[in-house]
Amino acid sequence: MFDPALSLSGFVVGMLVGMTGVGGGALMTPLLILVFGMAPTTAVGTDLVYATLTKTFGSIQYWRRGQVNYPYIRWLVVGSVPGAMFAVFVLTPQLEAAGIDMEAMTADLLGTMLLIVGIISVLENRFFAGRLRDSQIIRSEAIQRRFKEPILVIGGLVIGITVGLTSVGSGAILMAILLLVSELGVLVLIGTDLVHATILLAAAGTAHFFKGNVEFDIVGALLIGSLPGIWLGSRLAQKIPTTPLRYALAVLLAITGIKLISG
Repeated sequence: MFDPALSLSGFVVGMLVGMTGVGGGALMTPLLILVFGMAPTTAVGTDLVYATLTKTFGSIQYWRRGQVNYPYIRWLVVGSVPGAMFAVFVLTPQLEAAGIDMEAMTADLLGTMLLIVGIISVLENRFFAGRLRDSQIIRSEAIQRRFKEPILVIGGLVIGITVGLTSVGSGAILMAILLLVSELGVLVLIGTDLVHATILLAAAGTAHFFKGNVEFDIVGALLIGSLPGIWLGSRLAQKIPTTPLRYALAVLLAITGIKLISG
């Protein structure tokens, strides 16, 4: 049954994503849990499918402009896709067999990820793209020539596991890693992040589909609102300052994370 509240929520989240670049998973998954009362594992699976479709549109724009670094994507996928599969098909069943309540654990992990994303969202522009990124350690021959690819693979693996468990991490956390190890322009990094996220979310969403954790009627209702929301938000971002909104969202994510952790 169509729920207008879901479409309205999709519109608001889409507009915020378009304006600030904050990951939709960090906003939508807790919304589905805290406002619509969805079970955490189902909220994660549903959001992964929804986010795959929304990120596809953004990825196409950067691909058309040639703002995608394919070698980076290749190394990230080597770690991230197996990581997501491991999280859904191996780690989760083992935890369930050990008697762990996966719904409670998913909520706690999601809350922790939201805290991390909130902190990174505040620090990204001033810290990762500033003194740290340009430091002698990050720009050293060892990091840039010997360790860059292992960092991308290991970073992808960690992100794949967290995305498989919580749907959060493919945006802000991956962008932080890319900003640290890469000499590429920010727009190319954003495009690379989006294309990789689309691949990872599609893989993790497919895994959750086979686990029965996806509600496609909710995905459809969210898309009805989010696609025009992203379109509007991306245009508003060109006309109004979005930094205060970004900081406000970071605080909101942190508060939401604490709420989920505290139950």
